[in-house]
Amino acid sequence: MSIINPQETSMKGLQSIILYDSFLSSKLFRVDISGGHTNITGINGAGKTSFLNLIPIFFGASPNGLIEKAANKKNFVDYYLPSSRSMVIFEYLAHSGTKCVVLYRNNNQGKHNYRFVDGCAEDTLLSESSLEILGLSQNVKDVFDQVYKSGVDVSRQIDSIPEYIYTLTADKSRLTGERNLRDLCNRYSLSGSKQQLKFLSNLTQVTINQNNVVSNFKTMLIEAYLDNEKIKTKPTSTADWLATINDVKALQSLQSEKQKIISGIQLKNAVLASFNALHAHLLVLRDHVVNYEQQISSIEHEIYAVKNKGNETVRNLNNQIVQVKELIAVKEKSAGNFKQAIHDIEVAERRYQDMNISVMEQEYKKRAHYFNEIEEAKKYKQFLTESYENINREYDKHSADLLREKMASSEALNAESNEVQEAINQLRNRFDLKVKELERKQAEQLQILDQEISSERQRLLDIQSAAMERMHQSTLFTDEENLQLQRLKLAYEVKENTLSAKSDELKAAQNKLKQLNFDQNKAQYDLNGLKAKLEKAKQSEENLRTTLFQKDTLLRFLNDALNEDVDWRTTIAKVINPELFFKTNLNPVWQTGVNANALSLYGLEIDLNKLEIPGEADSLEQLQIRLKDAEIYTASLVEQYDKQSHLAQSIHREINETNIAVVKLENELNTLQNEKQQARQVYDQTEKELKAKKAEATRIEQEAVNRAKYELQTFNNQIEPKKRGELRSANMLEKNGLKESYDASYADLRIKLDLIATKEKQLESSYQAKMDDLTNLYHSKLREQGVDENILKQAEMKIKAAIAQHTKVKGYESILAEYDMWKKNHYQYKQNHIEDMNQALKLVSEYSHNLSKLESELEQVRTSLRTRVDNLEASAQDFREKIKKLDKQGREIENLFDDDILLVEVDRPEFLSFDSFSRDLGTLADTQKKQIYQLRLQTNASKALLRKYEAFSLFKLFEEKMESMGTTSETMNTINSMSTIESIMDYDLPKKHDAVTNIFRNKSAQLRNYIQEILNLNKRLKSVSTELSGYLNRSNKFKAFTDFSMNLESVLNDKNTLDQLNQFVLQCEDYQSFENMQSSSIPSEDFIRCCEYTLKAIESTKGHTDDIRSMVRLKMSVMNNGRLAELRTDNDFTSAGSTGTSRILVLIMFLALSRKLCPDNSTYIHIPLDEIGNFDAINTNLLFDMMDHNKIYLVCAQPENSTSNHKFKNLYIVGANGVSTVVPLEIEGDNPLLAAEPV
Repeated sequence: MSIINPQETSMKGLQSIILYDSFLSSKLFRVDISGGHTNITGINGAGKTSFLNLIPIFFGASPNGLIEKAANKKNFVDYYLPSSRSMVIFEYLAHSGTKCVVLYRNNNQGKHNYRFVDGCAEDTLLSESSLEILGLSQNVKDVFDQVYKSGVDVSRQIDSIPEYIYTLTADKSRLTGERNLRDLCNRYSLSGSKQQLKFLSNLTQVTINQNNVVSNFKTMLIEAYLDNEKIKTKPTSTADWLATINDVKALQSLQSEKQKIISGIQLKNAVLASFNALHAHLLVLRDHVVNYEQQISSIEHEIYAVKNKGNETVRNLNNQIVQVKELIAVKEKSAGNFKQAIHDIEVAERRYQDMNISVMEQEYKKRAHYFNEIEEAKKYKQFLTESYENINREYDKHSADLLREKMASSEALNAESNEVQEAINQLRNRFDLKVKELERKQAEQLQILDQEISSERQRLLDIQSAAMERMHQSTLFTDEENLQLQRLKLAYEVKENTLSAKSDELKAAQNKLKQLNFDQNKAQYDLNGLKAKLEKAKQSEENLRTTLFQKDTLLRFLNDALNEDVDWRTTIAKVINPELFFKTNLNPVWQTGVNANALSLYGLEIDLNKLEIPGEADSLEQLQIRLKDAEIYTASLVEQYDKQSHLAQSIHREINETNIAVVKLENELNTLQNEKQQARQVYDQTEKELKAKKAEATRIEQEAVNRAKYELQTFNNQIEPKKRGELRSANMLEKNGLKESYDASYADLRIKLDLIATKEKQLESSYQAKMDDLTNLYHSKLREQGVDENILKQAEMKIKAAIAQHTKVKGYESILAEYDMWKKNHYQYKQNHIEDMNQALKLVSEYSHNLSKLESELEQVRTSLRTRVDNLEASAQDFREKIKKLDKQGREIENLFDDDILLVEVDRPEFLSFDSFSRDLGTLADTQKKQIYQLRLQTNASKALLRKYEAFSLFKLFEEKMESMGTTSETMNTINSMSTIESIMDYDLPKKHDAVTNIFRNKSAQLRNYIQEILNLNKRLKSVSTELSGYLNRSNKFKAFTDFSMNLESVLNDKNTLDQLNQFVLQCEDYQSFENMQSSSIPSEDFIRCCEYTLKAIESTKGHTDDIRSMVRLKMSVMNNGRLAELRTDNDFTSAGSTGTSRILVLIMFLALSRKLCPDNSTYIHIPLDEIGNFDAINTNLLFDMMDHNKIYLVCAQPENSTSNHKFKNLYIVGANGVSTVVPLEIEGDNPLLAAEPV
């Protein structure tokens, strides 16, 4: 089919949808949906709904969700993008020109990806060159490369739907923060990066997917109208609030029981005093331990020196022994060589002696004599037979004839035997050649078998190796799994580092609080001292003023009515009670006639010179001076007191702030600990699951390895031996056949040889018989001539004996030559060898003697060294035992101490002896343990008193303080517990009072702020509801629907609840007033009850949250043909009327938000609408009017054309051959079916 170019338009929005190799049979087709409404018709199942699904997919809807809703058996990728060259192209007009977005298949991940292309499809993705490349490569990515190389901008691959939505619509809620996305949005968004289009994917699904209608509508309303509304105050949990209230209630009831702890404090002080004595003993113990350790160190140095010196001596002796042993070995080897040489000479000598070599030498010297004897014997025989020459010649002739005859027959037999032997040799040669050929053939067969076996074994080994490699790989985490674990571990480590930092921060705050407490105690102590001084100074000043200015007193009388004749200051003032000076009822008068200066009292005379004049009797001038000094001193004390009071108050305020900070840090630390534990659990669970998967994969691969091993073992133990045995049997059978053939031929030839040998024996027997006959004849003739036969035989025997003797002696020549050579080369050195051997043995003896002396000396050195070292180590061990005992006692005592205990230096005990000191130390330790036991009982009783007030968290505070001390010793834990209890009662309880009241004040202010934000939200919700309801009623063109009501309200909207919230705000404002802020007074019971009622009211509505979505409820209603329809659920929309009516109702309510979500009026929105034929004609026209008013284009689908076709600009028919465009035909002339106009 031909591609239809989209119509040019200045309105932004989706222009056309192009499918390449998608779900229809046509390879490439295009649907233009720009410039107006679009209608697609076709039979059921032709693909109309599949087209409609692409509209929300363009705006970012999840494809698989739509496909599932369409009940399609395939997922989106397999249905719309069946191959790697498949494309779904959306061509749209953006703020910066025509663009394309392409959806294509990602085979590696089994999902789809997005890419944006700058330009229209025909010029870029669907150009001739692009289509040619796509036809050749079958992969759409090659087209992207070609388009990019041609100078057209192609975006990077976009994998996620949120990134795609942000790029297309500039919806900042989808922004991930990547700079590249911002750049892509600037280039490819519909309305520009500064004009957000929100929830278009939800909006365009309304007519296709009517699930979660109310929920989606609520979400879009909040995004559209309440986007800037935030609940900034995070509410405090009710349980936390109630705990604070309980603390407030428990404050006052604790003070009355403070005196019960004093006895435990006194016992604690006694225990601390007892520690001083033990500490003094411990110092002495440590000194002696150090002394013992120094002596041990000295001994160890001495041992080290002794060992070094002894080891050096041992090394020297060992070196000498090694050298002597080497000399002995050399000489023993030399003596052995000489001995062997002598032995060889003697053996040869005995062999020659056994041969009678001396006789052989004598006889060999007489060999000329033996030769002469032969000649003499022959001459003697010749002499005997000299006169019978004819008989001899005849005998010689006949002997020669017989010999020639024998030799001729023998030569014939030899020739026959040689012939047979040659045949045997040839047979043997042929057999040997066949055997060699057979062996070569068998070797080749064996080589081929070895190669086959080696190849098969290598194949099995490769299978086994591959299985083992797979098994090894199955135990390893993949890069993705490692990355996942690393991310989880990093999250856990980040939490751990944050927790560590927060813990350090908490410790710093606690240390600061501890220092502040110390500073406060010191400041309070100084303040109390100044207060006492000031009170004393004020009292002294008041006394002076009374002395100076009080009227009608005795002192005033004495000063005013001064009698010049009476010196009352040296008389009366010295003996009168000073208190009487200030009495006003004594009525004093001076009597006349009495010697007032007499040193007597009622007749008693005393020496007043021994008494001092009291200060009350000072003169007025002196009193004035004293009063002025007192006023100055008092003023200075007042100034110091004020400064110290300000300091104490400042520290007190800082302590309150730090207490609050510590509580806050503790809460944050607990939260971080929970988060860390959760992160660790996620990491452990993920690692466990991955390891389980790895274990299962390893098990499967292990089975494969076992199978491979079994196959290899079967091959080695069964198949290979079987093949080799078969080859061996075949070769043996062939070899045996060849041997049998050879044996048969050889047997035939051997028979011939045996027959020839028999003939030779017969020939020899015949020859010998003839010779015997000839000899007998010869002897007979000689006897006839008178020759003595015996003498002749003796002569012949002499000849034979002489020849034999000469031959024997001649044979001695080689033996005698060998004997002469042996004597020359060996025997003449025998004595030298003996002398050399004796010299070597003598040196071996001397060296062995020296070796014995060296070994004896070495043993003595070693024995002496061991004895010396053992004695030194025994001395060191004695000191170690003492140190061990002292260390044991020291550890027992140290276990009673804590590092932070404050000790007072006392006199150290005298160390008389080790035993007495150890005994005294044990006694002191036992006494201290008993005291500590009594203190522990008293401490437990005091802790029970603290535990009694759990609501006030005193015991928790005690535990926190104890935990911050980090004490591990039970004894010091008891002492610190008592000290902590004392500190809590004296300092922390007042601070706790201030901290609780401050926390209560802060929480009440926080709750007030939260409630005020809720009340403000209610006002905003009412305003939005009024605005939205009015907009719906004004914009609604469907007369069947009236009185739209769209109410957004808070979950805290009940009248009683609102009254309670308002009452709380009023009472909280009064409690938070400036006057109340200046004091740390506990809130009134009425306000506490108000807090409790308010918390219960909020808790009952489940509104205790800072999430607006959970704080807001949506209530909708409409009058449908005079009948009220409340729309709370999705089913309410369905039951509000007929199918068409309910769908129109959904469209009215959702499309009312269209321009709120898409404020750019120059951007058209496309809405898919299936089965528009369900609407009647009137509602259809009203629907199109509403769409045109909101600048929305409908893309409709229905089986057949309808009467509303004139509303559609674009008409398409989906059929078996793809998509066809419907071109309306304009008929000229009047419609004959209509009546003519009257004239």
